[in-house]
Amino acid sequence: MNSPMKAVQAPYYGDNFYRTPPPDLPSMILKERIVYLGTPLVPEVTKLIIAQLLFLQYEDPEKPIKIYINSTGTSRYDGEPVGFETEAFAICDTMNYIKPPIHTICIGSAMGMAAMLLSAGTKGFRASLPHATIILHQTKSYARGQATDIQIRAKEVLANKDTMLDILSRNTGQSKQKISKDMDRLYYLTPHQAVEYGLIDRVLESKADLPTPLPAGVI
Repeated sequence: MNSPMKAVQAPYYGDNFYRTPPPDLPSMILKERIVYLGTPLVPEVTKLIIAQLLFLQYEDPEKPIKIYINSTGTSRYDGEPVGFETEAFAICDTMNYIKPPIHTICIGSAMGMAAMLLSAGTKGFRASLPHATIILHQTKSYARGQATDIQIRAKEVLANKDTMLDILSRNTGQSKQKISKDMDRLYYLTPHQAVEYGLIDRVLESKADLPTPLPAGVI
């Protein structure tokens, strides 16, 4: 004779037992080897980006790193300086120093020093989404104080401009004279114009346009 079926009630541990903490988005992005530059280049941002690049280099020196850029560089959109050009140079030097290939992708805008960083990715892996804007402009100065301090800062601005021109010329194949003339005023480029200029290599219209990653050893 079969015994009657009995209902079994699952134990209840309280509402908190079934809740999980929200995902740590920055950690999840970093785990996918993505570095996101979405603010102007101030010291705290530079420190974080360099730390992330070095961490990813030591975690796996072969896998590519993707840097997504949506930044006004070392100034705000209205042109007011908020950081020093050396912040961008520090990131650029780190990008060149580490072994993994660097894929740079512009989303939104890349202005000034951020455009320079966009161009500093591994050749063949510098890209932009179709409706982004790339803007070249001269280095800015916000020197205050005594006249001698202003003179010293002015010399530094000129030296930084020359360094920026060196980097852009090397990355784009354009002459320093042409780039300097173009940067006399804000120089706007669409993604397709940026390809012609040599700042980037392709426009990502869809996922099919994503380049096939290459190991660090063949770059």
